[in-house]
Amino acid sequence: MKKSWLASLAVVLIMAIALSPGAAKQGPSKDLDTLRAKIRSAFGADLPPLPVPPNNPQTPDKVRLGEALFFDPNLSKCGTIACASCHVPELGFSDEQQISDGCGGATGRRNSNTVYNTAYLSHMFWDGRVQTLEEQALGPVVDPAEMANTWDNVIAYLNTGIQPVSKKESPEAKKFYQQYFQSVFGGEISSTTVTKAIASYERTAVSFDSPYDRWVKGDDNALTAEQKKGLTVFFGRGNCAACHVPPNFTDSDFHNSGVSNAGFETPEKFAHNGEICGGIPKDVDPGRGEVGFFRSSCSDLGKFKTPTLRNVELSMPYMHNGKFATLGKALSHYEELAKGKIKPVVGALDPKLAKGIIQLGAGGGSVDDLKNIVEFLKALTGIQIESPPAGVAPPALK
Repeated sequence: MKKSWLASLAVVLIMAIALSPGAAKQGPSKDLDTLRAKIRSAFGADLPPLPVPPNNPQTPDKVRLGEALFFDPNLSKCGTIACASCHVPELGFSDEQQISDGCGGATGRRNSNTVYNTAYLSHMFWDGRVQTLEEQALGPVVDPAEMANTWDNVIAYLNTGIQPVSKKESPEAKKFYQQYFQSVFGGEISSTTVTKAIASYERTAVSFDSPYDRWVKGDDNALTAEQKKGLTVFFGRGNCAACHVPPNFTDSDFHNSGVSNAGFETPEKFAHNGEICGGIPKDVDPGRGEVGFFRSSCSDLGKFKTPTLRNVELSMPYMHNGKFATLGKALSHYEELAKGKIKPVVGALDPKLAKGIIQLGAGGGSVDDLKNIVEFLKALTGIQIESPPAGVAPPALK
């Protein structure tokens, strides 16, 4: 949330330009030039330098090791679930499932977050319960709904190459891991070194050079006519940029967008057991409020992390529970809110969202507005600019 007030101020100023009657009189082209200049002035035209913790610098060998670990299903108790099972690169580092499957057919509580550009985030998971990629990588290994393993078992496998289910030794895996853990960490194989390597690989999943980025840098032909209209609504009356702040299109904050999880979860999935904050329905996901509960605070009920919109076209379905299969359906949710057809189950609708809904829906928005915003969101699909460096390819770990 650092500098969030500066980002909010910049968004307000940009919206003022986008909605300015005087600017509109200059014509669409001039108006877009003015908006582009304001966006560049407030947010720049490039992603900032990749944030890397001092105690875990990026190196080619560490990234290669992390890549092997990320794709290795033998880190799970069942030998079939890897990090890449829920974070598939070809599917936007998600998996197109509403809720991902774990070992033995177990399911988690929330939709799989994309890995793209998470290196720039200040909090991980939908509820933001940890703050680094290293911390994030610790959880899935031991989560009964995911990899269902123990770190002792993982370390034993990495030392011996003996696979958890078949009990057969993989000489290739043993040789690879011994070589790379020696090269990167002096031979130490522990939960700390494993998660450091995985986090280093995940930091290579950086998307940029999208049509939007090329437009910001001055290429007028990078966006279609519909995408330009969607951009104007996104930064204007839709108020979308209030939460999805460039250049990573997130404010790294938490908001209640009124998305119900009714029918998608079961009561036993939630720790609050209906007793949190004076009582909420047992089948309701408290979101950030569950984290706040342990800090004696209930002001975050129903809030979830603002996801980055980078490559959002690729990482369906959407929202914390994967409720919406398409971008169009996700945006239609806000239209339903504007018409008063739905309300948040817990907590209050975020004021920033309410403002955009009023302006976009009840304030004269149209079906074309939603379609154009969807087209603009597609213009945020870029290329992976931080690729794993060339080196010895990891073995086929099955």
